[in-house]
Amino acid sequence: MKKIIYILSILFFTASYAYNMEDFEFYTEACKRDDYVSCSHLAIIYEEDLLVKQDMKKAFNLYSKACGGDYAFACHNVAVTYSKSDNKAIKDIALKFYDKACSGGYTESCIYLGRLHRDSHTLHRDYKKAKEYFAKACDGNNRLGCKEERILEESGY
Repeated sequence: MKKIIYILSILFFTASYAYNMEDFEFYTEACKRDDYVSCSHLAIIYEEDLLVKQDMKKAFNLYSKACGGDYAFACHNVAVTYSKSDNKAIKDIALKFYDKACSGGYTESCIYLGRLHRDSHTLHRDYKKAKEYFAKACDGNNRLGCKEERILEESGY
């Protein structure tokens, strides 16, 4: 339940909340005390060019810190950054972060991994593994995960 509340808070704040300098100062101090949700809010501010000049390196470092504290949303964002690389070894690191995010309850990462195992031209296709990831997303109340799992079942996998 705690993970769901964290994820919803991130979605709420990024979708409908206008950050202000008071928030920035609060998140900065809270992040220094290892409040990983605050580190993620701070990363969003740096990533989205809100209140301060955009600084992707700082955003990445903040997401990394929060991921180190097992905050799944942050792990997903670390994975997204790594997956943008052209280097295969770095892309492999991204998969580990997507898996950590999925295991931590961030269902978007589960769907990404499921699709990767189902559709990949670079990985060995593994429909059983894809179905497992979609099921994890579905178990986390992600309707798209349920739909993807159902499609695989109806296809005979």
